[in-house]
Amino acid sequence: MRSRIIATIGPASDHIETLAEMMQAGMNIARLNYSHGDFEGKEKTIQNIRDAEAKSGTHIGLLADLPGPKLRLGRFDGEVNLLRGELVDLHCGYDDGLPPQNTTILGEKVKTLPVEWEGLSKDLQKGDPVLLSDGLIRLEVLSAPDFEGEIVRCRVEDGGILTERKGINVPRTLVKLPAVGPHDLDCLDHALSQDVDFVAVSYVRSAEDLIPARERIKAAGVHTWIVAKIEHPAALEDLTAIVESADIVMVARGDLGVEIPLEEVPAAQERIVSACLERGTPVVVATQMLESMVNHARPTRAEVTDVATAIRQHVSAVMLSGETASGEHPVKAVETMARIAETVEKSTIGLPDPPALAAYVSTRVLAGSAINIAREINAKHLLVGTEYGNAARLMASHRPRIPIYAVTNQIRAARRTTILPGVECLIVEEQNRARSTVAEAVKQLHKQKKIRPNDKIVAISGSPLAISGRTSTIRLLYVNEEGELSDLE
Repeated sequence: MRSRIIATIGPASDHIETLAEMMQAGMNIARLNYSHGDFEGKEKTIQNIRDAEAKSGTHIGLLADLPGPKLRLGRFDGEVNLLRGELVDLHCGYDDGLPPQNTTILGEKVKTLPVEWEGLSKDLQKGDPVLLSDGLIRLEVLSAPDFEGEIVRCRVEDGGILTERKGINVPRTLVKLPAVGPHDLDCLDHALSQDVDFVAVSYVRSAEDLIPARERIKAAGVHTWIVAKIEHPAALEDLTAIVESADIVMVARGDLGVEIPLEEVPAAQERIVSACLERGTPVVVATQMLESMVNHARPTRAEVTDVATAIRQHVSAVMLSGETASGEHPVKAVETMARIAETVEKSTIGLPDPPALAAYVSTRVLAGSAINIAREINAKHLLVGTEYGNAARLMASHRPRIPIYAVTNQIRAARRTTILPGVECLIVEEQNRARSTVAEAVKQLHKQKKIRPNDKIVAISGSPLAISGRTSTIRLLYVNEEGELSDLE
């Protein structure tokens, strides 16, 4: 299976045995949502993931999803049931516990809700819609003060049940929250201290929104890849720059489908995916892909079609959220996603592969040339030496129909490749000569019976060192009857 599966870890899946089963079922990357829980809990979860990784014998990437400038309700115990027509007071800047209840206003019952960000009251105007819980609940603003930290009175248009920390969307308003605020930086520092492989910046509106995270990662001296989450219409106006600035892009359809009309989401998804494919940037489609499996053992036909559509669009990965974080069938959800992906991929054989116009010009040219050569000589395998995963990312962007083996001496690089479709990573000690390193990788693959005698191989690597050297060399190789590496004449 080429397509990657990202699964969100939560109470339903945060157990070593369950995690190991999810890995065996096809989970490639574990997502940690920093909008919920505390740092101590995250550390316990990460340890469980690494223990399960060792048990399963596979590489698993870790994705830390930062809270971002997303508006949220505050924390409170229990639930609040909002009924159509009721009055609701939003207490802005009230982030812990339910505000004091105003029982009645002129005979009408008033309920209260806490809102973390005090500035929301200043940004709202009479008549504005306020959407809660991914748009399932809709309020209309009746009155809003012109200054921060005050109460906004609303009326419930579409009711429902609310719990703490649910998201708030105001489609008519560009909220002035920073993309990466102080709390996000704290979460980022913690995530980097835990050696995560990917960091998702939420609610990206422009390429500049990625700069604080990039600078923080650089200062930490690591090569963690940044995921830009597209969930606001402003991002569509700066899409090219975002795609070129990010390492990975995510189509976060939950908030995007609230910020723009629902009927525009499919076209937006196709546009974002196409922009990523053109530039060789890995792209993820997320939110409600198998939503019914939160409560049921089987998805709907519409959900299966949705996953299939994303895979036929050549996305790098599809993501599960509540299905694995809080659902009743986390392992089965991963199994179902993997089964859909594998079946759909077989049906796409023969279809044109997407173009890749990526950065890193020299490496891109070599990667593209290697794939063209592999097609011409009917090679069975592609090998790529990579120190941080970038060369493997560029080769994967071409979506070749044969396996790609990324060869590295860095476990962090191996885990980064878990986002790359069709890529399997080998940990190999780097030799003094590039060919010797490649030979050791081939020896491992032959021992694992993934490469057979007489198989043709196209390898790209650095020179004189295969992994840490600048990518500059293409080799045409094959495995002889004795299982030894030979040059293809």
